[in-house]
Amino acid sequence: MKMTNYLRDAFVSAAMQDVPKIDYDEAIRKAATEAVMAALPKCVREAYEDEKTRPYIETTYLRFGSISVNLPGVSRYQQPALPMLPAASQKRLDELVAKDKAQSSVRDSLQSKLRAAAYACNTRKALAEMLPEFEKYLPADEPAATRNLPAVANLVADFTKAGWPKPKAKTKTAA
Repeated sequence: MKMTNYLRDAFVSAAMQDVPKIDYDEAIRKAATEAVMAALPKCVREAYEDEKTRPYIETTYLRFGSISVNLPGVSRYQQPALPMLPAASQKRLDELVAKDKAQSSVRDSLQSKLRAAAYACNTRKALAEMLPEFEKYLPADEPAATRNLPAVANLVADFTKAGWPKPKAKTKTAA
């Protein structure tokens, strides 16, 4: 069976779904929020935790690697932004960001290599021979397509029963 770009991309996507991935995004959000909440004054923290007063607390997005986190009590107009994170919290966030970047880099490299291999093959058989371990991600081999024309028995009769062709609107001719 001839491999189309759609089938190649589906193959790569299916194989990449089986590569383990740790969700560092949520870990970064949680660590950043906990660090900022611990650094806030008690009255501001209590106001933010209360659902009734939360809308009155200004929040700002801060970026940690590729992750944006909406945090309370951080002023975008004051430089440096407050509150300053404790060194231990900043170190932990930097480690999580580095792990996320490393994981993304490895996954991108794997996907690129697999995609290059898939696009180098024109048929399913050739790709299965090149990467036999990945055969389970390939689409099922379809039987050779028949070269016969499709059956059209009574096609015109069926269309006529359905009112085909649609009657044309009568137009008045100028005298």
